[in-house]
Amino acid sequence: MWSVKPSIRLFLSIFLALSVCPISAQEIQTTSLTVAVPRLSALTISGDVSGLLTLSVDATGETAFDAGFIESAADATMLTLSTNDTWDLNAKLNGEWSCPGAYDKPEDDLTIKITNTPTGTIQNGAGAYITLSATDTEILSHDSAVTGNEVDIQTKVLLDWTNDIPGSYSISLTYTLTTHLP
Repeated sequence: MWSVKPSIRLFLSIFLALSVCPISAQEIQTTSLTVAVPRLSALTISGDVSGLLTLSVDATGETAFDAGFIESAADATMLTLSTNDTWDLNAKLNGEWSCPGAYDKPEDDLTIKITNTPTGTIQNGAGAYITLSATDTEILSHDSAVTGNEVDIQTKVLLDWTNDIPGSYSISLTYTLTTHLP
């Protein structure tokens, strides 16, 4: 048998100990992530109501007055709705008509209706022309989330040869999309 010097023996002992024991250490920790998602909704309005805003003297204006109204295209106002919960769509007048002179055009001369078949239940007869007031009128609702739900609104304005004097008329509508508990 051969003999090993004590310094080499110490070196070999340390080498073997380090070979058996790992040089690095590892510790594992776990964390939790909580995301609170609130009720959300998005409403965009697009379309073109310019046909409703212009009465011409080329017989189309006269024809509209004879009929007693002018109406927009069926999809002149397009509302696009996205929600992550139960929702309601409301409409209301945002003030009175702005009229020429001292004339006070009745707010009831403006009516709207939903002309397509969007996701949801049409409310308060809004599948046919309805009048609006200064308070919200529910026109559509649904009991679950939707994405990109298009709602086409047609607008009709009543005309009267005697009362609707020449000039510019304007009125604002407000559409409100609200998510809520079922």
